[in-house]
Amino acid sequence: MERNNPKLSAKALKIILAEPVLYISQISVWELAIKVKTGKLDLDQALSVFIESFLNSFDAELLDISLPHIYQTQQLPLHHRDPFDRLLIAQANIEQIPIVSSDEWFDQYEVQRIW
Repeated sequence: MERNNPKLSAKALKIILAEPVLYISQISVWELAIKVKTGKLDLDQALSVFIESFLNSFDAELLDISLPHIYQTQQLPLHHRDPFDRLLIAQANIEQIPIVSSDEWFDQYEVQRIW
């Protein structure tokens, strides 16, 4: 992913670049792998190359999935049932970090959404 990616809002990019640490969750990598496999996403390169490029371009770090993240999903209201998104919300809650997403339904939870 490049810094000038047109799919990323200008506001989101500005905030992302100002963050001291940028994370990409292993959950997001897993979901990307599924979307590539099912044909819902074409990266024009191997997923591993895409992720390494993202990590290097944004000086980002991978956010591991931990048991506390998983346990936190049980405490979340059932506004949404997507397991990937629920785990992202749990991570954002526990790690106290915002989520970059255009999905407005994240606003139903106590997380900061950047877009």
